[in-house]
Amino acid sequence: MPGRRVSIYALNYGLCIKYQIGFGRPSERREDRLFFVDRQFDYNGVLRSYLNSNQEIKCDSCATEFDLEMLPALRMFLMKCPKCEEGKCRVINLSRKYEDVIDSISPDLLLPDTELGILQALHGEDRTMIASEIAGELDCSGQLVGRRARNLSERSLVTRETVGQVFKYQLTEQAKMAYFSGSPNDELDVGPI
Repeated sequence: MPGRRVSIYALNYGLCIKYQIGFGRPSERREDRLFFVDRQFDYNGVLRSYLNSNQEIKCDSCATEFDLEMLPALRMFLMKCPKCEEGKCRVINLSRKYEDVIDSISPDLLLPDTELGILQALHGEDRTMIASEIAGELDCSGQLVGRRARNLSERSLVTRETVGQVFKYQLTEQAKMAYFSGSPNDELDVGPI
């Protein structure tokens, strides 16, 4: 029914295969099968939340910050600051705000999504795992996990040990400290801006 809010739950294909859960379109009622093609989804709340967390509106004179909901009113008055009445309000994308910090990170330190996923799977399980177990968590092939885990091993982020004809992988302390330490000292502190 268009206009009616519904919740959609998605299942990870790899986990469905691993735990033998039927995966695919519903087969019972026709209207359940057709939501793939004609139901209109309302993403307003999700988009608003994303924009609120990634943008801010700030006066360039008095540095007052405004909610994103104020943007239409500010535009109506040509972005003039309602507090100091002198400055102009600007929409600042936070990725631009911290662009110099992001640019200062060496590309050699960045890991692709698959390798981060491997680290996350090993951390979440907190035990040694073989490639097929990790692949089930990431919805990819065991061969891909094996190749990427070898790269992680070369960076000393995982240990790789042969058991029979398979490799077992485990997080190193270095990986735990770099990616999973919950120390408050590791939080990004950009100071006053």
